[in-house]
Amino acid sequence: MTVLPVPAAHRSPGLIRRGSGRRLLPVALDLALAAAICLVGFRYVTGPLRELEAWGLAQVLALFYPGRVASVVPGQVLMFPGDGVIIDAVVTASCSSILSVLGLTALTAVVLRGRKLHALGGLLFAVAVLLVLNHVRLLLSALAGMWWGDGALVLFHDWIGTLWNLAATLGGFLLMVWITLPTLERAEQDVEGRHTARRPDSWARPGLGYRAPEGEARQAPGRRTTVTGLLHRYVLPARLSRRLAARREAGRIDYRIGHLPASGRIARVRELAANGLGAHSASLVAVATYDEDPLVLDCLAQEIAARQWEPVTHQRVAALRLWARGWLLARGPADDDALPDAGEDPVPDGTARIAAVARMAVPPPPPPAPAGRHSRPPSRQLSFARPSAPPRNQEMPR
Repeated sequence: MTVLPVPAAHRSPGLIRRGSGRRLLPVALDLALAAAICLVGFRYVTGPLRELEAWGLAQVLALFYPGRVASVVPGQVLMFPGDGVIIDAVVTASCSSILSVLGLTALTAVVLRGRKLHALGGLLFAVAVLLVLNHVRLLLSALAGMWWGDGALVLFHDWIGTLWNLAATLGGFLLMVWITLPTLERAEQDVEGRHTARRPDSWARPGLGYRAPEGEARQAPGRRTTVTGLLHRYVLPARLSRRLAARREAGRIDYRIGHLPASGRIARVRELAANGLGAHSASLVAVATYDEDPLVLDCLAQEIAARQWEPVTHQRVAALRLWARGWLLARGPADDDALPDAGEDPVPDGTARIAAVARMAVPPPPPPAPAGRHSRPPSRQLSFARPSAPPRNQEMPR
């Protein structure tokens, strides 16, 4: 018997492989977006913000020392402590809060943009708090100059003011995150607002958000007044409010489906699909992804196939149709009798039925390309068919 050597996989000569390049591209775009926000904002917002902060400082100081403060020069505050001494306080870029504001804006655009309006509200609140805290810092520095001279003003600004600015920036960031992320009443939902409470163990996969510990007491929070509720109740039109609610419901995954028995899951799938594939698309995609009962998956594929007339309104609807096509093509002619009808109880008399489901045959991998200077590694073959794990050894009833 002759053993032939297996050629080693040849790596492309480039520094970055194609798969790594696809993963690095979004990161590079986020970094470029953050840099653009900082550069453009510093170029065009620094001047107006400096002048606004200097004017506000002069107006507040004039309340304590009438006639001894002037703001005739934009971005500067003239103070007259007495004895012919004049202090010209210039609000520079380092004195302003522009750096902290631009940093929080870049973080919101790059990291928290998935929260949309929640992230915008958190950013506006954090910026307002930063402006107020920075104004207090400038006011205390100016008061130190009025009381003890320009030396005290510089000392307070350079030492105490720097620590003050760092603490204000950190506090503004924490406030922004606190407002942007879900509240305590929504702690059992992930950052996208999808329901994750009491997720079944078979659906407990990485990346599905927060999961409450087993045995933890869960009490329904009392109804409280929120800004969002007031907007939907009194400000937004009823049509727009219903549209936003339907959009959020389409992206919510109801993990409570996984706790139902097979017959209950089938009934729930039919109920969700009856409202349209786009109404509860996230929950239907979760059933197709994590459910392991062939009867439930057969019912889901049948419901999707019966609604081919519905328009593809979202990428999840397209994913459902592609999955149903692959699932039905993987079945054999002898398996069509196992499909549960609309009015049939899939699990009669409380006994479980086992349906043999044919899987799509995976084509053999192509032979490796000969190693050469300009050869590329073979690309992976992707398929929309449901990836199946090796079948478990279950004892068949006799």
